[in-house]
Amino acid sequence: MRPSDPIHRSADPSALALAIIQGDWVSPWENSNFFAVARDTTGAIISVNRAFARKFGRPTGAWQGFDLIRLLHAQDQAQWQGLVAQLHKAPHRIEHETRWMTAQGWRWISWEETALLDESGAISLYRSVGQDVTREHQASEHAYMLTSAVEQSPVGILLTDLVGAAHYVNPTFTNVTGYSLEDLMNRQRSVLRDAHPSDEAYHNFMADIRAGKEWHGEAQFTRRDGGTVWENLHVSAVRNHQGTITHLLCLREDITERKRLEAQLRQAQKMESIGTLAGGIAHDFNNMLAIINGYAEVCMTRPAIQQDEVLKRYMREIHGAAQRAVGLVQRILTFSRKAEVRVIPLHLNKLLRELGNLLSETFPRTVCFDLDLQDNLPQLLADQNQMQQVIMNLCVNARDAMPKGGTITIQTRVCKGVELAQLQANPALDYVCLQVSDTGIGIPQEIIQRIFEPFFTTKQDSGGTGLGLAMVYGIIQSHNGLLDVRSTPGVGSSFILYFPISAHAPEQAVVPQQRVLSEFPGGSESVLVVEDELSLRNLLCNVLGPCGYTVHTARDGGDALSIIRDKSIRIDAVILDLNMPQVHGIEVYRDLIRVRPGTPALVVSGNITTEMQAELTQLGQKHFIHKPYRLEEICGRLRQVLDKH
Repeated sequence: MRPSDPIHRSADPSALALAIIQGDWVSPWENSNFFAVARDTTGAIISVNRAFARKFGRPTGAWQGFDLIRLLHAQDQAQWQGLVAQLHKAPHRIEHETRWMTAQGWRWISWEETALLDESGAISLYRSVGQDVTREHQASEHAYMLTSAVEQSPVGILLTDLVGAAHYVNPTFTNVTGYSLEDLMNRQRSVLRDAHPSDEAYHNFMADIRAGKEWHGEAQFTRRDGGTVWENLHVSAVRNHQGTITHLLCLREDITERKRLEAQLRQAQKMESIGTLAGGIAHDFNNMLAIINGYAEVCMTRPAIQQDEVLKRYMREIHGAAQRAVGLVQRILTFSRKAEVRVIPLHLNKLLRELGNLLSETFPRTVCFDLDLQDNLPQLLADQNQMQQVIMNLCVNARDAMPKGGTITIQTRVCKGVELAQLQANPALDYVCLQVSDTGIGIPQEIIQRIFEPFFTTKQDSGGTGLGLAMVYGIIQSHNGLLDVRSTPGVGSSFILYFPISAHAPEQAVVPQQRVLSEFPGGSESVLVVEDELSLRNLLCNVLGPCGYTVHTARDGGDALSIIRDKSIRIDAVILDLNMPQVHGIEVYRDLIRVRPGTPALVVSGNITTEMQAELTQLGQKHFIHKPYRLEEICGRLRQVLDKH
């Protein structure tokens, strides 16, 4: 409390004012710890007490006539002058906190100012009494900043008592979980219990926290709206000034997005591992298929088989099964590695029938396929592998939209570009339309606009990555195609794709005629066969030898290098496998063009990656054959490269 004010209480204020001007101010303020200063109506100081003189660093006698406003912070002057104007109104008293330049620097001072009136009621002078409140002001500012920081923190903050009852939550906590403080206070059990898998784990956690230990962990919570959120938790004890634990502080960081990205990374790594595994087994599997195919072709040309219809039919079945296995391997490689883009004439109806048969065997029996394919559908110029990916992804999405089963309808037809003006189609072109429809749950309209965004998925719980439809969209764009999506919730969805028909695409595919062994083109050249599979080496020797070629064989890359460097051995062409022991086929090819420049080569492999083919192409290689090959293909290509040489 400030001491009583003898100046304001005086019955003769003008006389006391004169006494102050004359320097005869004898009052309780003189020895008070409060700062006291009297000034006239112009702001010039009349008198100060000792506390004021000490605070502002000048003797008491040195202040007379000094303009008080010179000590006031520039940012506070307008506010202070506005308040001083209020002294002209009853009760002629104001209070304020402003910044002043003292002997200790800028300090916050709380002032109580009073206007002293003369006998006529006019203001004769102002008297101010103050105290330094810098610490209190800073403490208040710090408290405000801390409160604001907690309220605006991007981390959810939860404060509970020692039994886990909520006492405070910040807005971030409410935004992430959907629960307000009132919701949590109505809960019967501890709000910290949900982070632990069992009661035993929770009791151990509470014992550690009450003992002053900290706890870190991750947990998945159910939001108020039924959704889920992953959070990283940090729980610690809060102590009072005596060191006693009174509350528990829980910091909760939303890591749902990080968890989703981690899951996508794991999925990508898994797919990369599958691709590596598939590439590894493709070499051996394709070798076996090449052997089966090759010897089946050889057997079917033998007179004994030609004369026995039963054996001939059996051999055709073996050959057909091997061909189906070839297609299966190619589909596995399509989904497990970055396949080279190869735009070729494609008969879409044939591809749909093959994939329809495959999917009907692998999808649940409750899912039926209905193919409605237009006859004589024009061929497309497209990448078969990418088209397979599009069809597979759309069918898998349709299956997932029908958890209780249903029908997937696949339709094809030809559309005029002028009919697709709403999709900005070229009116001068015709389009092949591919429509994949289901009888599933449908897609809400607010989601349709996002389904082609990378990483957007509604199947988080089942491991969806959100990349399937994004890939579909990209493939359609790369083929200059158009896309339309129609869906009714509860009825089903339709994905309608339009691909332009090129004027250069042939109407019908040219099916090569089956050759007999005696019709394979022959020659008298010397050929080096580099192949690590013994049966394939023997097969090529048994086919090329009777055709007139001199055949040399190498069982691995090291053996091939020895033969290539032996100038006594004539080599007119090389059939070169890539994936071999000791020395890779690319290194063998490098040695071939260095030691025997100009020698043509047929590069053969069941798993030629885009990177490998690009490297070989840069070295000048133009001729590639994918395993498992047909005998007529390899014999015909060999004759071509020799004739061009």
